Amino acid sequence: MTSPVLIVEDRLLSTDEIVNTLEQMFRRMEMMDVLCGQNFPLYSSGENSDWSVSPGGSWMGGFWAACWWLRAKMTGSAGDRQKAGEISQRLFRKLTADSGYRSLIFWYGAALGEIWLQDAPARELTHSSIAALAHSFDPRLNCIPLGTAMGGLTTGSCAISVDNFASLIQLLCFSREKQYHRIAQCHAETLLAACRGDKGAFHAEASFDGHEFQVKDRAGVWSRGQAWAMLGLSRAAAQWGEPYLSQARAACTYWRDVHKGNLPRNRLDQAEDIKDPSAVVIASLAMLSLARLLPDETSWCKYAHQQISTVLHSPYFTVIDPDSASGSIGLFQGCCYRTRQNREEMVESVWGNFFLVAALAVLAGLIDPYDC
Repeated sequence: MTSPVLIVEDRLLSTDEIVNTLEQMFRRMEMMDVLCGQNFPLYSSGENSDWSVSPGGSWMGGFWAACWWLRAKMTGSAGDRQKAGEISQRLFRKLTADSGYRSLIFWYGAALGEIWLQDAPARELTHSSIAALAHSFDPRLNCIPLGTAMGGLTTGSCAISVDNFASLIQLLCFSREKQYHRIAQCHAETLLAACRGDKGAFHAEASFDGHEFQVKDRAGVWSRGQAWAMLGLSRAAAQWGEPYLSQARAACTYWRDVHKGNLPRNRLDQAEDIKDPSAVVIASLAMLSLARLLPDETSWCKYAHQQISTVLHSPYFTVIDPDSASGSIGLFQGCCYRTRQNREEMVESVWGNFFLVAALAVLAGLIDPYDC
């Protein structure tokens, strides 16, 4: 599979374009809601009814609630808030799952409801999830392992991953309990020691062999993995300063130097030219956060704006029914995802949609980049 030929406009999105795209993405949420009903949408390879869904949401369920929390914050609609709350409470069954991905589920699915809307049920679910996640801390590994559920497999009990790096720090440090902050910092220290490569590049995952953590991939080759690491480092830097601030800058610099403003291939060590624009969106959120910590380095904010503009001007973002009386719909099919064993394809995903909407909202000054 090859990526479409890219003809990208070299200009920054205007404020009007950002707001218009947000409205288009919100209308896409309405369509998804009708198509998926009481199930959680996971991903779709088409624009109509072929959504893969889950009754429990898997590791992506929190992003569906997050989409509605963000929409409710921006619209002020009681109906949107109620919708977000209903979806959030359906995540309750994931509290006891043996997975570090619970931080993704409950940071995005519950904590944002407390942060943005002071939602009481979301607050209660958030604090329950913090206690449950902290209980999984393994002092032998000095981290919260990936776990055996939601794709962690049997090796997950001894593995650490960059995917949930940011959300784990954010969720545990949201509590006022210092013991949870210490667990988050232990996890961050372990991940830095296990997954950091040279010159800001990061390995996606490492497994403990009884003596030390071992990596399997080459640092920096999985583009979304590098972006996840950048996001996590920006959160650690905001929480604790050095050495995470220097590492966040190095990881963002590695991204900029390797990709040079272009949409990255999913894996740099494979000949197949499959792009992953969703990695750009996550990386851009990390850079927008880094820009807050390094106010003298204004180039990070501009570079992130350029990156998100590149995504929106690419063939991976299309507008459906541009002449419709009810309004056009935004379709972001920019997520490279393994839909079955040995098959990766470009899909629209609920997490990709959330991060794109969040990045646009940050550019418009509507939310804080640290919330994402």
